[in-house]
Amino acid sequence: MMKMLPLALAVSLLATATVAAQDQKVTMDDFVGTWNIEVMSHQVALVIEKQDATKATATMMMMGRDMPLKGELVDRTVTFVGVKAGADDAHLASPQHGGQAGTAKPITVTLQDDGTITGEMMTSNGPVKWTGEKLRTRKKPQ
Repeated sequence: MMKMLPLALAVSLLATATVAAQDQKVTMDDFVGTWNIEVMSHQVALVIEKQDATKATATMMMMGRDMPLKGELVDRTVTFVGVKAGADDAHLASPQHGGQAGTAKPITVTLQDDGTITGEMMTSNGPVKWTGEKLRTRKKPQ
């Protein structure tokens, strides 16, 4: 009976930690930074900047092009759409195809429990899923 008590305690602590991790509120601050994304065997950079508690702007750097994006956070996911250069919010464009207003294709970015992001974006071949990791700032040697 004494050996079961430590095991039961360990299981209880693990369950409590798991519930606490799931209950942790995700904020826009969790997304801010530079992310290295792997899309269809290509490296893509995504730089996210906070605008307010639920809104962000971003730049996706892919195939030699910078694509400006605007997004909104709901739960653990920010949904971005492309912004046509020089246009106001009413004129959104598909970042993949440079489309006109009304044709915006969303790019979803979901924060995972391990600190990585996953997402999906539309390409000419249909939707593709991707994963990404945040780039960390290196400390300068003393």
